[in-house]
Amino acid sequence: MFDEILAEEYPKQITLENSAEVTIRLLSSGDTDALYQFFQSISRDDRMFLRDNVRDKSVIEGWCRNMDLEHVIPVLALVGDKIVAEISLHLERHGWKSHIGKLRLVVHKDFRRQGLAVEMVKEVIEIALHTGSLEQLNAECMVDTQQGAIRMLELLGFIQRAILPGQVKDIEGRTHDLTLLSYELRDQEFHAID
Repeated sequence: MFDEILAEEYPKQITLENSAEVTIRLLSSGDTDALYQFFQSISRDDRMFLRDNVRDKSVIEGWCRNMDLEHVIPVLALVGDKIVAEISLHLERHGWKSHIGKLRLVVHKDFRRQGLAVEMVKEVIEIALHTGSLEQLNAECMVDTQQGAIRMLELLGFIQRAILPGQVKDIEGRTHDLTLLSYELRDQEFHAID
């Protein structure tokens, strides 16, 4: 049933503040090359905090080949046939954190400050509400150097829950603080609109 809901929702079109027309849709098995190219276009600074080595094409191939919407729901933003953002909702279907979803977002630098990140987070909130099992969303890897992203999430209703000093090491081996933000899901619209 959840697959049917997702199939009804996507693809969809949005217009950014710079008038760019963007298609929002789920990742498909045929997106390997486009997703790999997207991650190659991400700056080293932005890649420093990603959990996976997105420079390794086999990682991207694995994501596209082994999609399991019961555990990860990946959503893309495209301008034409070029991916400009990717967000994913990570689910634990069993255990003590099964009521919490985790989101991960990457937006190409050329498409920041155009409202795209906000739209992508809203998509994941909407998907999370449709799961019927999630009560909270967490954004876990918002480190001390990503204050703009933290402010954007707070404007959408995320609450800063903790700052854990020295919890993250980037690919250069430097230590950073980890900021944990969470969003309480409700059967309503977004907190920022209330």
